[in-house]
Amino acid sequence: MFTKVETKLDLKLESKAEFVPTSPQKQPTSSRSRKSSQAYRETLNITEEKPPWRKLLYLKQPYADNYTDTSFLSQLKRNTTVAKYSYRHLVNDFMLIVFYISCILIVILVFVGIYANKWDPMSPTMASTIIILPSFLALRLYNASATHSSYISFNIKSYLLITFMLLIASPILKSLTKSTSSDSIWAISSMLCVANTLFYEYSAVQVYKPIISTNISLSNAIVLASRLNTTMDVFLFILFAIQINILLPLLDASLRSNMKLRNFHYFVMGTTFVVVNVCIWQLLNYQFLIYWLSTTLIILLLMPAYFLSLQRYKNELQGPWDIAKPKLSKNQ
Repeated sequence: MFTKVETKLDLKLESKAEFVPTSPQKQPTSSRSRKSSQAYRETLNITEEKPPWRKLLYLKQPYADNYTDTSFLSQLKRNTTVAKYSYRHLVNDFMLIVFYISCILIVILVFVGIYANKWDPMSPTMASTIIILPSFLALRLYNASATHSSYISFNIKSYLLITFMLLIASPILKSLTKSTSSDSIWAISSMLCVANTLFYEYSAVQVYKPIISTNISLSNAIVLASRLNTTMDVFLFILFAIQINILLPLLDASLRSNMKLRNFHYFVMGTTFVVVNVCIWQLLNYQFLIYWLSTTLIILLLMPAYFLSLQRYKNELQGPWDIAKPKLSKNQ
């Protein structure tokens, strides 16, 4: 009996197994269809990509107005035109400030000697004429060639013409500020000396044209000379001021421009500094000499160090936003 039941169950299971639906097997895609689909995707990507951004205002591009491309700062440059200084070079440059202040002080101290201590103006004027004028003419002869001989003769004629005009205009200059108080004259002279120090061309070597400082020096000499007693004193003091404040810096600039004569530049500066110290010691007292030497040390030692310390704060940027500079050939 059990055997019959088992056989019936086996027959039913076999019949059900015959009617079980089998899942369809996926057919593997061929390599050709894959390549074609990949190529299609690449063509879609190419059509969707934007053209590279270009820095052209007139060109219509598919970008927003405030779009900033990653290549915009690729040409950024920093501190390309900033010069690098050395402490020794800065001290050498700041010596020119001390030199020109010394020239101004010599004129002021000689005026104090003539006005207060009754010095004879003939002595300092003759000394400056004997030293500066031949040195200036000798340097011009040394630097000039045959084509510049007329230029030297023109300088001599100009100097003689200016001297003659000063001699004629001395009576007028003497009474120029007769109605002005002495306090006003000292104040005007102080302001002119400060302006003269600020507007002098310290860095000019090749093209030396101190037009502003020359006019200020001449104005200061005329203002101070108007306080003197005689016409001859006025003429001699103005001539002395022209030689010290105009010809002596011009001589120094000529020495600086010539590498062979550069050592004479230091000799001129040293001599001028010594003359100022001697005049301060004789006319004033040791306290003013200490003040002057302290100021000189500050200008020569501390100011170059401070200027050099400020160089690390420079941050000059140059990029594609700057104005284009045309590059011209040297022949043009």
